[in-house]
Amino acid sequence: MLGADAGEVGTEGDAQLVEDADGGTSRGQILVGGRPVSQAIGQVGLVLQDPDAQAIFQRVGDNVAFGPENMDLPRSEIWPRVKDCLGAVGLSDLQLHRSITHLSGGQMQRLALAGALAMRPGVLLLDEPTANLDPQGVEQIVSAVGHVLDTQGSTMVLVEHRAQPWIDLIDRVVVLGLDRSGDQKDFRQTLIVADGSPEEVFQDQSLDFGALGIWVPERFARPSDHIVPIHLPGEPAYPADQGTGQPLLSARSLAVGHGSSPIAQNVDLDFKAGQITALVGDNGAGKSTLALTLAGLLKPLGGQVSASPALIDGGLEHPSSPEPYTWNSKQLASRISYVFQNPEHQFARASVEEEVMLAPLRTGLDHDKAQERATDLLKRFHLQQYAHANPYTLSGGEKRRLTVAAALAASPQVLILDEPTFGQDRVTWLSMAQLIASLRAEGVAIIVVTHDHQLVQALGARVVELLPQGSNGGWQPQSSAQLAVKTPPEVAEPESDLGSLPAGGESSSAQAAQGSRGDRAQEPDLRLSVKAMGERLEDPRQSSRSAYIASINPSFRLIGAFLLALPLFFSLDWLSALTALVIEVLLLLAAGFTPWRIVRSTWPIFVGAPGSAIAVLLYGKSGGAVLWQWGLMLVTERSALLAGATALRVLAIGIPAIIMMLGVDATDLADSFSQILHLPDRFVYGGLAGLRLFSVLQDDWAALAASRRSRGLGDENKFKAFLPQAFALLVLSIRRSTGLAVAMEARGFGGTGPRSHARVSLVRARDYGFLSLCLAVPVIALSVAVWAGTFAFFGN
Repeated sequence: MLGADAGEVGTEGDAQLVEDADGGTSRGQILVGGRPVSQAIGQVGLVLQDPDAQAIFQRVGDNVAFGPENMDLPRSEIWPRVKDCLGAVGLSDLQLHRSITHLSGGQMQRLALAGALAMRPGVLLLDEPTANLDPQGVEQIVSAVGHVLDTQGSTMVLVEHRAQPWIDLIDRVVVLGLDRSGDQKDFRQTLIVADGSPEEVFQDQSLDFGALGIWVPERFARPSDHIVPIHLPGEPAYPADQGTGQPLLSARSLAVGHGSSPIAQNVDLDFKAGQITALVGDNGAGKSTLALTLAGLLKPLGGQVSASPALIDGGLEHPSSPEPYTWNSKQLASRISYVFQNPEHQFARASVEEEVMLAPLRTGLDHDKAQERATDLLKRFHLQQYAHANPYTLSGGEKRRLTVAAALAASPQVLILDEPTFGQDRVTWLSMAQLIASLRAEGVAIIVVTHDHQLVQALGARVVELLPQGSNGGWQPQSSAQLAVKTPPEVAEPESDLGSLPAGGESSSAQAAQGSRGDRAQEPDLRLSVKAMGERLEDPRQSSRSAYIASINPSFRLIGAFLLALPLFFSLDWLSALTALVIEVLLLLAAGFTPWRIVRSTWPIFVGAPGSAIAVLLYGKSGGAVLWQWGLMLVTERSALLAGATALRVLAIGIPAIIMMLGVDATDLADSFSQILHLPDRFVYGGLAGLRLFSVLQDDWAALAASRRSRGLGDENKFKAFLPQAFALLVLSIRRSTGLAVAMEARGFGGTGPRSHARVSLVRARDYGFLSLCLAVPVIALSVAVWAGTFAFFGN
């Protein structure tokens, strides 16, 4: 695709080749409404596969309003459109000021689509927009997109493995495949296998949709396209939803959540060897939070998670406590493995092979056996051709398969997988499902966090539904057209290296057990009540503990901090600093601050001030009597006086500056810079997106630390552990920055036309009064110093 930063690199035939910013080459051009796509800002709505890469601001409403702002939509029309779009994607329960910090991946994906829909684009580009959503969310997203297509006549381009939910909206199907006839370097050469209407493509008997990894919509499905319950030769006689023996892991009176407020309480669950448990529920219900707590990666807010003696005795080093959260990383990695929702949080090595070898090596296996195990797993997951590639270079689906392979390499007794089939085509889905089923025979307790109904029913898993309070339940099994309970010979999947599910060879007892499970799969085995999303309310975040300071325009608060601080640099004397500090403290007390709140809010200043004073005391200007000397360190009457003046001045400058800016919302500050100071929008909002990125990277750092702990790397020397984790964060930050830039441009940012603002940044008389007050403080303080004769211009 041609862009503003594309450059010519040569020609191929009559077409010109161009190179984009990422080093890729292409030829031809893309037109939107007859114009190059680079000039069609705001006319193309893009929803990427990674929901985190599309969140630009911290507040829910601001993210949806950004596109209409860039299109210069009148302010009076922006917020009604924001609310309509949030409702269309099923997020009407979220407050507009709600922070996106703890939204689930599915909620973030809905938010991204709401932001794209708010522009009313002529073209919608959707990259697997429903892969991370619960079934109700899928229906809402498809309905919302369908409404846009009907009312606006928009064009939709959809990248999907599963066309079923979208089939009524699709007019044309283009099937892509890989040309495997060339050398290894040509492995990813893409070909157009079929192009036509859904009827023409899906009814083409010459196409092997199974081998192409395509899920055929129900109306076109052939017997061989159906997914059937998994029965493997030699599988255990006990059903997958029951397991065998005593529980390996148990939760008792467990309360889980982020922060101090639990979203689920009184959770009592047992997980047995050979048992498969599916944690299901709506986006944001708390499935991943519960799973992280069970894995020992998140501290319970109440109750406990306990390991059985069999689990404790089955790994490296004997833990002193049965609670996994208290174990060290090696003790954890050899017993419980966790596969994260974001694969890039899990990478810790430079090559795919080393990534899979990591856990076996950390749990005591020698190099040759670890490499043998890695080779076998890479073949099973169709990743052997990438053995020496960097994990970050793989596609989204390949990364997910790699993380599952790496987790299995540790031979854990408990395996927890967070959305393991997300982004997988049918071939790799079948391979993943078969592998999970095969682990039952090895006595592994498997916990799957998923929205994938077909996976749950194919595995015969026990279903634990996290259900919002007051809800009647949302779990519904797939129709028999998509999942047959029995396995008639005519619909059996053939065994092949593509990972299809073998239908024959199971024992009669296992077949009966699975059949029994399928017949009763109308209701979840257990429902856990969780706090409804609409009840997880957040009060609007106040920008200051003082109502008066909170009412001041953010730009004026920043300017006031400068007006107060800069004049105090003209003199370095103790009296002006002390005078300013006393006046500031009195004003802060009058504004509603307590002495303890002042100290607590500005504690770094109280740490820095003595340090600065000591440096001046020992190495500052000398004069008067010598009070103490040791080597180069000399304390005199003058250096002692300057040290005191320095400490007071650091306090006088730092305390009000921190308190005035502490709590200012970055979006409000950016709006003020744009509307009041008229700074360039590209500079202002680009910087604002960077600040939002910092908060994302904080979450990334926590996830990286948890992942390394899960993989046996959390007990290293702190300095030794820091560098590779920091490098992983650096890679993530670069990738997120690139994705964020793309998301901002896709929302129309960077155009040459005017833009509107959803929020008004007001300037009132009190703002000018605030500036006058800030300037009066140093003027009074310096005047006192001049009057008393202590004024020392720049410290002289």
